[in-house]
Amino acid sequence: MRPVLSEAEGITEIKRHLDGRVERFGCRLVARWPHLVVLCFGHAQKRRAGEVLLPRGSRSYGFFWRRRPYLLYRMVEPDGRVIAHRFDVVERVRLGGGEVSYRDLLLDVWVDAGGRVWVEDEEEVAEHARRGLLSAAQRARIERTRALLLRRHGAIAREAARLLSQVEGL
Repeated sequence: MRPVLSEAEGITEIKRHLDGRVERFGCRLVARWPHLVVLCFGHAQKRRAGEVLLPRGSRSYGFFWRRRPYLLYRMVEPDGRVIAHRFDVVERVRLGGGEVSYRDLLLDVWVDAGGRVWVEDEEEVAEHARRGLLSAAQRARIERTRALLLRRHGAIAREAARLLSQVEGL
């Protein structure tokens, strides 16, 4: 199925945290399929995300799948070269008309341009589990998804690159 493409349509990414906090990010809609939405967020200023430095003018492309237990951010330099990929474990992904929303389940898997892989926020997952803020089903989802991402991150990143090249020419 061909994606719906949009050069200028704005869309909101809504990240729901386990503690009830909600973050909203204004993004550009890149493409929409029934099962996947791709968004772009431009970085007007240099900033740090985890261990990764995102230069001014870089972009993050978000891939939000309706039925997958993760999302992917593909971070690229202003010239399109990959900086890193970050996979977030999520649940309750909703792909609405003017928004994409999900609940963040804390754990992130990073892969930098050199292929180095690391996992962030395992201690936060353990703390939330100790405090009873994660259900047994959520803990199981986090562990299954962690194992999947450590095994398949390369294939998923290649899939995202292929999709992005179709719609953005990157």
